[in-house]
Amino acid sequence: MDITGFDHKYMVYGMLFAVSNRIQTFGDEHFKDITMKQHFMMIVLELFGEKSPTLSELADAVGCSYQNIKRMAASLEKNHYVTIVEDDKDKRKRHIVMTDKLRIRGEEEKEKTQAFMEGLYLGIKDEELGHVASVLKRMEDNLKLMDGDMKE
Repeated sequence: MDITGFDHKYMVYGMLFAVSNRIQTFGDEHFKDITMKQHFMMIVLELFGEKSPTLSELADAVGCSYQNIKRMAASLEKNHYVTIVEDDKDKRKRHIVMTDKLRIRGEEEKEKTQAFMEGLYLGIKDEELGHVASVLKRMEDNLKLMDGDMKE
């Protein structure tokens, strides 16, 4: 498809969806017993380190709704990758805790994940990735502002 002449704003908007769909399809075909969204959620969970985030904190970090995170976490809990526990002080809050099974799986699939990332970014320089990351971060910030404006 020839993209010359397209408005860059619309092109980026469309490509975000297309790339996201392709990543999800690829991952869903290559990971057994988890979806690509669950895989991403598990990567983000690992970024919290020893801290077990609340479902709300994880939803914010992943960029999806509390309900989506709760549904994915319940599925991962059923497969013994995480445990959902009540907060000690606030019984309304739920924390998501990694299990040993998740830690082991992360180690086992580290090479597979790294190979996927290398393939995804093949031929793209770090400087280019830095620019893309910066633009995407600003877009995310703008969406949060827009969401706040619409809730008022």
